[in-house]
Amino acid sequence: MGNKIFCHTTDRGTEILAQPIPAVRSCSVGFWVRRGSCQESLAEEGMAHFIEHAVFKGTEKFPTPEVIAEVSDLLGGHIDAFTGKESACFYGKVLRERLPDLLDLLCDLVTKPKFDKSELARERNVILEEIAQSEDQPDDWVSELFYQHFWEGSPLAHSILGKPDQVRHYTADSARKFFFKTYRPKNLLIAAAGDVDGPELVSLLGKRLDAGFEGHPERLPNETPLEAGSNHCRPFIQNTRRKDLNQTSIVMGFPAPSHRSKDRVAADLLCHILGGGMSSRLFLELREKRALCYQIGSFNSHYRDSGAIQISASCAAAKARELVQRAMAECARLAADGPTQAELDRAKLQLRTGLVFSQESTGSRMFSLAHQAMHMDTIRDLNQQLAEIDGATLVQVREVAKKTLVPGLVGISALGTKKGCEIMPGDV
Repeated sequence: MGNKIFCHTTDRGTEILAQPIPAVRSCSVGFWVRRGSCQESLAEEGMAHFIEHAVFKGTEKFPTPEVIAEVSDLLGGHIDAFTGKESACFYGKVLRERLPDLLDLLCDLVTKPKFDKSELARERNVILEEIAQSEDQPDDWVSELFYQHFWEGSPLAHSILGKPDQVRHYTADSARKFFFKTYRPKNLLIAAAGDVDGPELVSLLGKRLDAGFEGHPERLPNETPLEAGSNHCRPFIQNTRRKDLNQTSIVMGFPAPSHRSKDRVAADLLCHILGGGMSSRLFLELREKRALCYQIGSFNSHYRDSGAIQISASCAAAKARELVQRAMAECARLAADGPTQAELDRAKLQLRTGLVFSQESTGSRMFSLAHQAMHMDTIRDLNQQLAEIDGATLVQVREVAKKTLVPGLVGISALGTKKGCEIMPGDV
């Protein structure tokens, strides 16, 4: 992100960001809604995801899913959408000359969906199939179970896809109600990167946004506040049995720094040292030395005021307890002794390399812009981000390891056969 970033806020509060990239002829644009599953009530679980599907069933300008599909293909690039814990995003990548057409489509999707009853009735079945597919994929389902227990009682525990019994009863009216209280100008952030000019982007968006939000109620007394994901993480061990599985899938997690924490970068480096590559401690010890599993790794999940370092692995049922025991032993060694300087240097190189490589994609730059604007205090350019990584010290990473990798704080979700799902308190 070495190029100057253009920032603008409309009169109604929509933030617009653009980063021109010389020598490219495409541009990526994302319409980000600062609302996800964390902003749902218990009675609304899965509604943010339901809206993501619903808007593609027809808008005022593009009245049917067939028309939207045809217009999308005529753009020549691609469009897509996703729902997360704290946001939803509708995005696309096109050649520069098709930017106005992309903005037409994305703007109509996030401001003028029709919520046709018959279309949504069919789409409910699609979402139910998506939920069933997730439940059939052990890696997905064990992660879902981890979130439900680790952040029990917090909005972070909400299922993004929702519960089938609730989704079956979502209607056009309930979707419309949720849409109007969440898809508001102040909740919208538009980010673009590539062959794009900031002032021109504002001009192209101006009339489209004004027309799009025309007729939307200005004030809603029941507008959903931007809830923070509770930083209360609950230690637990949950064994879930599925007789049709050949392996046990495991997620282990410790409370970790949030997006804005001063320890965030140190935690990312720690996570890489623990299980981020082929030279990581977990990979070398549990796969290469012990042959307990085919894959094992760790990753960080950061949220507004919470987070988790998670370890993910799959193994034969008979090896599950030993895998957990040895993974916890590696965590204990790292917490007690800290990483070596060589390990820290390798982790820094990997993080720097990944960051620099991501700058070669207009989509990655667009995602980075939006992520920083929504979750960080400031938008940092590439050199500032690289300096942040280089500035982390061995002492800082050791302190984060000591505070984070605490056995009494771990949450463990195991999904497998009865024989392979008996993780016990003594194993941690």
